[in-house]
Amino acid sequence: MSAIEVGTQLEPVTQPSNLTASVMYAGASGDFNSLHYDQDFAGQVSPTGGIIAHGMYSMGLASRALTAFAGGPENVLEVAVRFTRPWPLGTSSTFGGEVTEVEDGVATVKLWGDNEDGTRILRGTGRIKL
Repeated sequence: MSAIEVGTQLEPVTQPSNLTASVMYAGASGDFNSLHYDQDFAGQVSPTGGIIAHGMYSMGLASRALTAFAGGPENVLEVAVRFTRPWPLGTSSTFGGEVTEVEDGVATVKLWGDNEDGTRILRGTGRIKL
């Protein structure tokens, strides 16, 4: 890994949300909330008026950007995120981050995820070994 300093940006990851991935993340997490796969149900209760992608799907994509930046999963020490807005199914979002601190061989990274309309759907922090 080249020299990492405060302000270094992660290579962003852009991905469209789709039903298959959302259902797979629901299965992996054990969270089978109908908001993530049932259009009739989601249409009645969702703040977006339809299905929303599973939060673990967006966390996975933010983690992918961090892991690639870190040079592999063995260098990722911590990932913590907060889901700030729902991710409407069928829209694309971009996930990335910026190094905010470098100390004692560890970089702290501010993580983010923005939907195609500019809505911030995720924010968080990651820590990686340098």
